[in-house]
Amino acid sequence: MQRANWKFGLIAALAVASVPGIASADDAMADMRGYTPLGAYFLAGGGVTNFANDSLRDSFNVGGAWDLRLGIGSRYFLGGELAYVGSARGGDGVGYNLLNNGGEAVVRVQYPYTAGGWLIEPFAFGGIGFTRLTFVDDPTDRTGENIGTIPFGAGLTAGYRHLLFDARFTYRPAFSDGDIVLARTGIQENLHSWAVMASVGYEF
Repeated sequence: MQRANWKFGLIAALAVASVPGIASADDAMADMRGYTPLGAYFLAGGGVTNFANDSLRDSFNVGGAWDLRLGIGSRYFLGGELAYVGSARGGDGVGYNLLNNGGEAVVRVQYPYTAGGWLIEPFAFGGIGFTRLTFVDDPTDRTGENIGTIPFGAGLTAGYRHLLFDARFTYRPAFSDGDIVLARTGIQENLHSWAVMASVGYEF
């Protein structure tokens, strides 16, 4: 009888000791899967932007840029984002300033590498966007223009558990009404631009 009790105690002790190992394995699997089935996340960031056109770079200062992004697919090879994007540029050379507010949708092609609670994910992206360009204090009383854009670029996302850090370069060719007439020269110029952004976010 005492021998049976000894065996029972040993089995119980081994079972209790294995619980932390099981929990750790479950945690590792959770890290690999992400926190939602689709890997949803939110990003908020800021950076700098400028025009690609020489005449516009001479007329407007390097601008400040900001964005808010909602994304899915952070733990997959293919993901997507919807974003609000904005920027502001001073126009010392033309006597007025520019303010941009708009949105864009992009598809991300990415390689998620996970180790423990860490995520390292290089990515490339491309999509379609819309911007409302507002002329601030324009002496000709223009109010603004609607601009279509084709945002594309590349970047890197790094995360630890729920926390995300994101850095990216974006180039935005403009189309449709994507040009501007400078008050100083009267020359029509395209509005192609680039931006370098850094963001912090949360994975749900």
